[in-house]
Amino acid sequence: MTNSSPSSGGVYSLDGIEVVELAELDLDFVEEAFREGVPRNLESTSTEPAKPAELAKLELFRGVDGPELETMAARCESIHAVPGYILVAPGRINAKLFIVIEGQLRLYAPTNDKRPIGVADVGHSTGLRSALTMQAASHAVIATEISHILSIDLTALDECAKRSHSFARNYSILLASYIRGDNCLHVGARSGGASAKQPYIDELTLLHNEHWMSTMYPRLVARYILGDKPLAVTAFSIDNLEHIIKERGVGSGLRVLQTIGPWMLEQTRPTDILAIDKNRYVFAFLPDCNLDAARQLAARLKDAVRTVPISLAVGEAAAPMKITLSLGVAELPRGMKETEFLKTTEALIQKSIKLGGNWLSETL
Repeated sequence: MTNSSPSSGGVYSLDGIEVVELAELDLDFVEEAFREGVPRNLESTSTEPAKPAELAKLELFRGVDGPELETMAARCESIHAVPGYILVAPGRINAKLFIVIEGQLRLYAPTNDKRPIGVADVGHSTGLRSALTMQAASHAVIATEISHILSIDLTALDECAKRSHSFARNYSILLASYIRGDNCLHVGARSGGASAKQPYIDELTLLHNEHWMSTMYPRLVARYILGDKPLAVTAFSIDNLEHIIKERGVGSGLRVLQTIGPWMLEQTRPTDILAIDKNRYVFAFLPDCNLDAARQLAARLKDAVRTVPISLAVGEAAAPMKITLSLGVAELPRGMKETEFLKTTEALIQKSIKLGGNWLSETL
């Protein structure tokens, strides 16, 4: 196995993009340790040859026989990436397709804008367009969560398509998805038919959705409990959102959420993990951060949201409305279960709501 990453724990910049390399404990390794009795820490991004079983689970290899999977696995890399790992840098030639098996990749333009231009979630891929054109990438591709990525060289794809009719058919479908633009979710654009491949992203806000909260959130907290690492959260509810929906219609409420989601991406670090649940509570989980960091973010959000223009009119100019937030902040205490951590955070939001909104609570 080879390791490929910047120095662990370092903070560096990629054309104005803050990238943080975090030493994390990957839960897949923890689950394996329970079976084998030997713990294994993911201290940095690791790369190893892919396994045929990994390929067999992907739509791209559906119907491909065992011997061909063995051949292709030897040409593919299985990457376990820590947050901040760069797969593609702007200005460099990329010759690989990256398929997200777990975690998330974000695409950033080489500017100082912290808002991503695209999100590749579980089941999505990126890189094929630049690999086919053999032109320098115009954006960076960065793992912003602990992620498992399959990397496939373009020449291996072409060779497999010549040998396997099943793969050639699947590859054609993948190429068509790139033409439609739904290989990943592009910020500010409709994703077309991507929803079936987007199980963990809310396409309106671009944040993790309720399905992620119920399935992946427990794993996130378990990593920090088992790794004995700090994890803080800043969460909020949009004040009077139900009143806006009742008075102005569902469309107006959706426009509020559609504005707040990308705004949160701008206000937080690339490695912060953002989600929205079924109650429309927004969560920003802050890896390796304490309560003070969550408090600082909450104070900044509370002030900055006043300047966010949200127009509820359609087709004509109107004075943008202003909104406020009911916020709660918390730090994961030693020994607390993930369900208790979430309930505590929700209770803090509810306390701020009962106090009239536009409030920050950190104690019950």
